[in-house]
Amino acid sequence: MTKMKKLLAVGLASVLAVSFAACSNGGSSNGGDAATVKTGLGIVSEIQEVTDTTLTIDSVAAAVTVDADGKIVDVKIDEAQTKPDLAQDAGNVTDLRTKLEKGADYNMKGVSPIQKEWFEQAAAFETWAKGKTIDEVKAGIGDDGYPTDADLKAGCTIHASGFVAAVEKAVAGAQDLGATAADTLKLSVSTEKYYESNETNLQYDSNYAVVTLDADGKVTSCLIDASQAKCSIENGKFTVAAGSYESKKELKENYNMKGASPIQKEWYEQAAAFETWAKGKTADEIKAGADETGAVTDADLKAGCTINVSGIVANTAKAATV
Repeated sequence: MTKMKKLLAVGLASVLAVSFAACSNGGSSNGGDAATVKTGLGIVSEIQEVTDTTLTIDSVAAAVTVDADGKIVDVKIDEAQTKPDLAQDAGNVTDLRTKLEKGADYNMKGVSPIQKEWFEQAAAFETWAKGKTIDEVKAGIGDDGYPTDADLKAGCTIHASGFVAAVEKAVAGAQDLGATAADTLKLSVSTEKYYESNETNLQYDSNYAVVTLDADGKVTSCLIDASQAKCSIENGKFTVAAGSYESKKELKENYNMKGASPIQKEWYEQAAAFETWAKGKTADEIKAGADETGAVTDADLKAGCTINVSGIVANTAKAATV
């Protein structure tokens, strides 16, 4: 082999070695940062401010992606706040939008010392939390729940203990589900009314969905959960006690659905099957997995999930919409 040919061969081998190393380390064809990240969802729910005829149901949800060093790559926060009033159509709340969805309609700007709406202050918290560990996030909030970090206080002065608690749960439970740092993190929260009995029980169900999306709008990781606020009523008055309550995933076997399941699977197990099935799909493909009644029609999904998925599908597809 001539000297020139040897040089060309060595050069080509070097190029191939570099290319192989890039692929082995998660390199992507679009040149984006493809370092793997963990995906997490945290929910903090509480029934509060209970009177005879009114109460407040509050759920803070946080979605995170976390890198190998435990630093938050991205975070999304929203809050569902529902205020049933038995004097108003037996607690029939008509506006079930989250605080983020309400935008300026939440109407907090006028009483804010920095003249910022809830959604603006939540966005400031998200921006501030990126690149921090959960311990660094917690260090920016005082014992009274209000921001103490100067950078955070410039854009967020509201009580943020719920934000921190939800983010802490999300980080603690984050899993390697296939997301990369180049993916887009999305969170969707939706609440609906469900009445077992207008006389004895008023119930509000919330669905939570976290997805990461690649450049083609396909889901690279998915986490879902749900919570049920059951508000007992006696003689036209609320008798429910104030306090926190767990999501369906947190309840695990205590949700007690396995015995009634045709595939003998608890809710959290069927949720996991849905999450796995949703990976690689677009929002439209997720919606195609069930009919208009919420019954599962996709054969692969049905093997591990037979519950009614109308709320789950709608919420996950909403999160996955580009």
